[in-house]
Amino acid sequence: ESPRKKVGVDGDSRTRLPEVKAIQQTRRLLANARERTRVHTISAAFEALRKQVPCYSYGQKLSKLAILRIACNYILSLAHLAELDYSPDHSSVSFSQCVEQCTRTLQAEGRSKKRK
Repeated sequence: ESPRKKVGVDGDSRTRLPEVKAIQQTRRLLANARERTRVHTISAAFEALRKQVPCYSYGQKLSKLAILRIACNYILSLAHLAELDYSPDHSSVSFSQCVEQCTRTLQAEGRSKKRK
């Protein structure tokens, strides 16, 4: 008898097929649950960050990219007030430039939401 026929304990591959499918389905369900938890955790973190950065209204819906851009500019603005230079090229951007960049990002985000 060939080794390929000895898939299951009793040599019948049909009895093992439902077990393998059940295991695969369980693994997929667990992986989906982990991914859902990961996405919820990231979304909650972005929501907490959104509440800390300046915006026109707290009801304003911002994309994750906009939240990150505003947060970066907000940190640069606060650093400038503390007389620290966290700009990427150490160009010591002015406070007004940092605030202006935050404002531009907010305005651009508002325009993009109105178009949809």
